Amino acid sequence: MKLTVTASLARYFSAILALMLVVSGAAQAEPVFSFDATPGKLPKAVVPINYSIELRPDAESLALPGVEVIDIDVREPTARLTLNAVNTTFASVAADDSLERADVAFDAAAGTATFTFAQPLAVGAHRLRIAFTAQINRFDRGFFFVDYPTDSGVKRMLTSKLEPADARRIFPCWDEPAFKASFALTVIVPRHFLAIGNMPALHEEPIEPNLKKVAFAPTPKMSTYLFVLTVGDLERITAEADGVTVGIVTTTGKAAQGKFALDSAARLLGWFNDYFGVKYPLPKLDLIAVPGGFGGAMENWGGITFFESRLLFDPATSPDGARRGIFGIIAHEMAHQWFGDLVTMAWWDNLWLNEGFATWMATKAAEQFYPQWQSWLNGYGQKQFAMALDARRTTHPIQQPVADESEAMIASTPLPTTRARR
Repeated sequence: MKLTVTASLARYFSAILALMLVVSGAAQAEPVFSFDATPGKLPKAVVPINYSIELRPDAESLALPGVEVIDIDVREPTARLTLNAVNTTFASVAADDSLERADVAFDAAAGTATFTFAQPLAVGAHRLRIAFTAQINRFDRGFFFVDYPTDSGVKRMLTSKLEPADARRIFPCWDEPAFKASFALTVIVPRHFLAIGNMPALHEEPIEPNLKKVAFAPTPKMSTYLFVLTVGDLERITAEADGVTVGIVTTTGKAAQGKFALDSAARLLGWFNDYFGVKYPLPKLDLIAVPGGFGGAMENWGGITFFESRLLFDPATSPDGARRGIFGIIAHEMAHQWFGDLVTMAWWDNLWLNEGFATWMATKAAEQFYPQWQSWLNGYGQKQFAMALDARRTTHPIQQPVADESEAMIASTPLPTTRARR
């Protein structure tokens, strides 16, 4: 998620203080996780289990037609099913093998669509089939395009950015972090494009003169905001680390500038595996350089996206000090692959802990691999700044109630600073 140095460190030191209070008995731990008690706006009578999604993005018309089959668990009988969807048109919605289509009603303010069936769905397993068309956006929410100059003219990359609640702009879904499910993605793209998702591609096949179908392996259960899709005229360099393929994905011609990031990510993966005592659970981890459209980085599981200046290093033109920033942001986002992705906050009011921990781990990793940088010492000024903020009359509790996704978006917005961290 996007944060600044100041915001990240402020949350980090606040998180450490809160943890110290817990250990000392001055504060109480939160109750054990309960799905039913987790805050959120969606009804919990229906729970998604698996999404099988086929998308056919059109980079020219900016249309995003798709078909999805969602395996759901109905926990109590209901004829009405509410999930999230924004700027989406529906061609058909049906349940199980029924040919009868559900009625669809939108609530634009809530970002939801409600499907009403002629007969209630009984308790148990069911399957939704949805044909829809979403949009490719001109702004960095949901699935969006980035135009960038090349020697052969302007080219267009398509990529995604979903935190906190913009998966609903790509496909209808239960777009709250507690609704974890697996995702099996298939995309239809131009043959010369490279497509990157959360998981490795299982197979590709030509389907039309200039198109191909790419099917990705199913993901483990995860929150919707961690879904990623990037397609374009791209190239990829890789290295193996602890049985995982680590990749750097760039626009064509820039892969060599990813060597420092690739070496750093491969070293970090082994170190995190050892430190956390839990192996990185996916077969691949791509770091994707996006040439504009958004700043910072986003910790999508298995496919982290970065504004390319935060990831690429050119020995001929980049100042040597840029390595510190690149290493730090990679370490931060990779720490999230465990703390944030494998284990995810149930709701956005725990965002402070998610970000604080990743920032702490990034500094710890820098101290491990580059002790000459003196990362702890150099962070002292930011620590004092955070403490000064905390001393103001306007300060507020670290953990703030978050009512809905709009407040979650405010919480995830970077504070103004001259040194952007994420």
